[in-house]
Amino acid sequence: MLMEWHEVSKQYFEVERARFKKGPLEDIVVFDISYASPAATFASSVLAEMGAEVIKVEPPEGDPLRKLTPFGEFYFDGTGLPFAVEGRNKKYMTLDIEKEEGRGLFRQLVLHADVVIESFPPGYADELGIGYRQLREIKPDIIYLAFSAYGHFGPKAREFAKVPDSNLLGLSMSGYMMANRELPEAGEPYNLPTAPGFWMATNLAGIYGAAGVVLALYYRLKSGKGQMIDVTSVEAMNKVSLQLIWSHAFNEPINVGVLPLDYAVFPYAYWRTKDGYVFAAGFTDPNFKALVTQLSREDLIEKYPNVFARIKLENQKVLYEELQKEFERYTFAELVEKMLKWREEGREGVAVYSKITTPKEVLEEEYWREREVFREMVDRRYGEITVINPVWKLSQTPLKLKWLAKKAGEDNYHLYKKFLGLGRKELADLKDAGII
Repeated sequence: MLMEWHEVSKQYFEVERARFKKGPLEDIVVFDISYASPAATFASSVLAEMGAEVIKVEPPEGDPLRKLTPFGEFYFDGTGLPFAVEGRNKKYMTLDIEKEEGRGLFRQLVLHADVVIESFPPGYADELGIGYRQLREIKPDIIYLAFSAYGHFGPKAREFAKVPDSNLLGLSMSGYMMANRELPEAGEPYNLPTAPGFWMATNLAGIYGAAGVVLALYYRLKSGKGQMIDVTSVEAMNKVSLQLIWSHAFNEPINVGVLPLDYAVFPYAYWRTKDGYVFAAGFTDPNFKALVTQLSREDLIEKYPNVFARIKLENQKVLYEELQKEFERYTFAELVEKMLKWREEGREGVAVYSKITTPKEVLEEEYWREREVFREMVDRRYGEITVINPVWKLSQTPLKLKWLAKKAGEDNYHLYKKFLGLGRKELADLKDAGII
């Protein structure tokens, strides 16, 4: 019966079947006029996956984000890898909103919009006459999503208005980089601030921004009213940074630290095994007993009888090395077998093991192919490229990956004709004037 359900549920989410279904945001029009903003780009790509008609509005020379790519070398038809992928499903037009005629055209475009996304310094769009308070006058139900470094109000919003939002700002100003390190007493390099190797803060901000748009669309459906959404990468990181929660709970600052040593919990770390690395956890007393018993080191229970004995820094260092000697005797599969046997016998405590995989191993894992997580896509601009499908799997309103980023202004004729009724002669004149 269980296997039958697996086969049935698979049919609900097959990518081929999804082609013939509408997305949840079908018929929603989004104008993304953000500039050099990974957060805004991520947000609009999520909305595009949801079926919205997302139009990326760039200056005539294109968004600088197009030039950002690994090692400054990996370009696809002149476009960097991040923009090529995060530009999925969008249409592309050019428009210089710093010129009065360009701003006039944008105001006309907004009359056809449901959502506007921007990432300018707070107050800049307002100075140009295309900020939220001006656009709501001509389109009362407009939803206006704004990304910035410090938000649109408050002392820092005014003082640092011209500071652009960035991934590193989100990581550093939220306290995450200081928390994402070993204990201060561990010495360098383990006590140095550390950042993850991907756009964690801006991606989180983008997800929160997209979620805000969906919430605002739902509210508009009930009330007919639009609204402004104010998102920063710092606040997105604050939401998920544990050290801020713990500092509040204990009413004092606490250095949290990361693997393999931690102020709060241990063992909760990674170790070498016979076939790679494993993450293992067993920090409560019953779970610690399960972990060391499965590793045939019951003697450690008496030596470190409770959580407080195990979290002392000097004890963590010794215990980590003791456990390392045991972990390297086993493969990951052997550890999992011990864990499952323990559970089947109904014994107290739970030891958790998880294999640490490399990015290459993730891409080669057949399970993810079966789930249609990754996809080899042939794009007429970029050739064959491996991309990731939308994360959300909805059976009736599936999210889709249709195409990757196009060239700046590639859809100018279609979009200006559709929304403003402009023909080739008018567009040629606008191009000569540097407006598009």
